[in-house]
Amino acid sequence: AAIAERLERSVSTQPELASVGLGLSLSQTLTKIMPLNKSGQDALVLDRFAMAAPRVRPPVPATEFHLRSLAEELVPPELEFRLFVENACAGPITPDEVLELPLYAARTDYGFEYVLPSKIRSFMANRNLVPVSYTRKVLQVESHHAQLNLQHQVARRVAADLEVLPGHEIHIDPALLFFILKVRRDHILEDTAAALQRATPEDLRRQLKVIFDGEQGVDEGGLAREFFRLLSARVFTTDCGLFDTTVAQSARVLWFDKASACESTDFWLAGVILGLVVYNNMPGLDVRFPSVVFRKIKGESLGLEDLRQVYPETFLSLRSLLKWKPEDESLSEEEANSLFENTFCLDFVVSYEANGKTLSKELCPDGKDKAVNMHNRAEFAKLYCEWLLTTSVERQFEPFRKGVRRVCDSSLFNALDGAELEMIVCGEQELDFSQMKSHTVYDGYNEEMPYIEGFWKLLLSFDTEQKKRFLSFVTGSDLAPVGGLQELQLVIQKNGAEPTERLPTAHTCFNLLLLPEYGSQE
Repeated sequence: AAIAERLERSVSTQPELASVGLGLSLSQTLTKIMPLNKSGQDALVLDRFAMAAPRVRPPVPATEFHLRSLAEELVPPELEFRLFVENACAGPITPDEVLELPLYAARTDYGFEYVLPSKIRSFMANRNLVPVSYTRKVLQVESHHAQLNLQHQVARRVAADLEVLPGHEIHIDPALLFFILKVRRDHILEDTAAALQRATPEDLRRQLKVIFDGEQGVDEGGLAREFFRLLSARVFTTDCGLFDTTVAQSARVLWFDKASACESTDFWLAGVILGLVVYNNMPGLDVRFPSVVFRKIKGESLGLEDLRQVYPETFLSLRSLLKWKPEDESLSEEEANSLFENTFCLDFVVSYEANGKTLSKELCPDGKDKAVNMHNRAEFAKLYCEWLLTTSVERQFEPFRKGVRRVCDSSLFNALDGAELEMIVCGEQELDFSQMKSHTVYDGYNEEMPYIEGFWKLLLSFDTEQKKRFLSFVTGSDLAPVGGLQELQLVIQKNGAEPTERLPTAHTCFNLLLLPEYGSQE
């Protein structure tokens, strides 16, 4: 009411602006405003925009634009889902549409009622406004509606095949209403793979019910979470043969093994499992995919920055290649180019290891005869990134992507971007320092010493950001390795005692923390 009152007062004091804006887009309105009164209030507003613009230092974190009221569910997710379906299911609003969609005003008995363009009448269409936590809840509503619709369709089909008298009940096989997965704990991967290969897309979109063979229990969500936890420990690991062990060791993420001997069906199954996690609202999956995997699922364009998480050393090398300048600024362009070629000695051919052999791949036709120079180095970096992130793993990634889309294929899912999908799948990945503590090795200390007990008490009290900074200081990365922090085997070595001016130091190659014995926690 307060906002409406302010809008009404604003329009009443500037009638010429109200008449200009009706039926026009924002860009058209601004164009018409300019000549009206350049010295008036409208010009003052535009001047203030101009003054504010230079003070903005991009990139502004996306969370700065999120509406807290949505996270607090002041707009129920059920209502937002209906608004999205009715008005914005064609997809998110683009910046051009914000400027060009016309603003409408309908005349009523009470004056003008301003009406937003249809596509804007949904928060989910304005992706920059919506927190991921709220997006997940709206997705949950969508999945629930889809599951209910499938159940109603089954009930109608069964009723049509039977002569049911009024007041009589219909008994329907639960297997027709739910997607029931009955698995043995010691054969969870084999049983799941067999069930998923038999399932139709309609089966996969029914409500999931998990039954562990030989165990009592009704799945109200807890068994499904246990199922995905156990299954992900078998599938999303380097032991299954789908993912590159070298990348897992160096970058601590799971990336597709270009030389994998696994069948396309194996990658497809991994994608279906990931899709079921999203569709059945099971966030926080312990899977160490880099952000580029989710960007690829969403079909977003990739660049050099996407290489950082998967091949960090190659990323740094290509960045240095692109930034290189001769120290002698007096060199001619031809001389600088010659020096570049002699320094890097590169052509449009890359080498890689596969099954113990060194292989090579031309990035373009006749690449072995094409030298990389200052004029084409950007092309080389682009083609190299494209080969590493797309071409070299196409046989593995395409079945994986199709597996995800076999389960998740709705207008709301299509409205997500890669970053949102990553948050929905992985959640806030907690760094469990208790795992690292239980596998730590000591040199000069032991775990029962009061000093070490106090050290761990302090570390375990850290918040997520402090834990990431400590992990980065000791290991060189703020990510837990594939398999959890227990895989690190941290070494804490005594490095002197009081009186000392030494600060803690680390050798990240060996996960070694050199820790002096201080007199107090402070």
